[in-house]
Amino acid sequence: MNKIFWVAWREFATTVFTKGFLIGVIMTPLMLLVVIGAMAWLKDFKGPRIHGTVAVIDQSGMVTAGLTKRFSPEELQKETEASAKQAVEQMQKTPVGEAMQGVPGANMEQAAGMAASQIAAGGPQLDLEVLDSAADIEKEKEPVKIAEIKAEGEADPKSANPRLALVVIPADAVSVKPDGKFGGIQAYFAQRLDGEIEDKIERRVQEAIIDARIENDKRLAAAGMNPTVVRDIVARPAVESKTLTKSGEKKSLGGLTMLVPMGFMMLMMISVMTSGSSLLTTTVEEKSSRVMEVLLSAVSPMQLMTGKIIGQMGVGLLILAVYSGLGVGSVVFLLKRMDLISTESLIYLVIFFFIAYFLVASLMAAIGSAVNDMREAQTLMTPVMLLIMLPWMIWFVIQRAPNSPLAVTLSFVPGMNPFIMVIRLCGSEPVPTWQIPVAIAVGVVSVVIAAWAAAKVFRIGALMYGKPPDFKTLLRWIRMA
Repeated sequence: MNKIFWVAWREFATTVFTKGFLIGVIMTPLMLLVVIGAMAWLKDFKGPRIHGTVAVIDQSGMVTAGLTKRFSPEELQKETEASAKQAVEQMQKTPVGEAMQGVPGANMEQAAGMAASQIAAGGPQLDLEVLDSAADIEKEKEPVKIAEIKAEGEADPKSANPRLALVVIPADAVSVKPDGKFGGIQAYFAQRLDGEIEDKIERRVQEAIIDARIENDKRLAAAGMNPTVVRDIVARPAVESKTLTKSGEKKSLGGLTMLVPMGFMMLMMISVMTSGSSLLTTTVEEKSSRVMEVLLSAVSPMQLMTGKIIGQMGVGLLILAVYSGLGVGSVVFLLKRMDLISTESLIYLVIFFFIAYFLVASLMAAIGSAVNDMREAQTLMTPVMLLIMLPWMIWFVIQRAPNSPLAVTLSFVPGMNPFIMVIRLCGSEPVPTWQIPVAIAVGVVSVVIAAWAAAKVFRIGALMYGKPPDFKTLLRWIRMA
């Protein structure tokens, strides 16, 4: 037992007390924060300001007035202020925004004004060009075809105001056709025009057409309804969602709740795969450098394999503790939703971590002892990686339906069942109580069988050099040892 302890300590120390491991453990959450921040930044990224015209052929004769209003500077200012207000309200609903409320100097009206200024500065400047209703559509497309889209201040003064779009509004877009339906519109845009600008143009035209329909509808006119009244009636009401918990009402997180099972599975995979791959690497390096021969002169193959597995288990537990601590801390201090993570879930996470780790570690130790370098190990590792990656590929399906036939079946498949059970236990439905101990029993039995087979392979493969074995040879070693 003393020899196993020293082998385990050596394995743990040579893995953990290195700059590479420390940097890797620290850099992973930092990189995750950088990626999240970059995604948030890119989401609101605005391109250079574009200045151009939008030509409209109103064949109905009833939309021009509404379009003139929609493209006026006053309406643009209202649209900008509404967008800024919405952005600030969304920010207030985030954990950071909620924490900032009540802090001296955190003026949300001032923030809305600053946001409006930024949106106005980066938004496109679109001028409306009303063409004759009988204009030749093909002829009016030509300026759109040759338009050069450049940022404001970079364009040639002779073509500083290019035609960015041409919109044709047929008469039946406002007046009902004989079949009782409205017609559509045709929009032609310049090449390489930003999709967001296209959406803005289409939205303004669509809203102007809806207003024209309401104003020219005799039934609504008889009832004294104008576009503003009708839009207020059909507008969707605001919803304040709450989640009822045993400790009281909590703000509903919506789709964010599905991140909990994904987070648990990622914790499992990172900790198991990091420690398992380290075990494989050290075993292959010791064998290829003949250090293993020196070690086996002092300890038995079983002691060496057991010590290496226990040592890397400590590495996996350390990673699991660090990352789960960061995850729980984030939930508690940022989201203030400890109800998302129960003590029972954390206990099962540790239980299934041990099952997953000992299974993977046994297979990695066997593979490492059977090959001479990492290149040879890749072939034997492929089935193991497929077994581990399959739960990752279907985690969303399992999370949405934890008690589906697929989820229940995979819960009892050796190798996958620890990862599947972690997803199910954090899913949208409670798992039947009897399935949990059965899944644990299946996992334990699979670990015992894998460890037994790995010990036999390790005993022969540790001192075996030359051509790497295939699966048929490995089975023969298991029968021989």
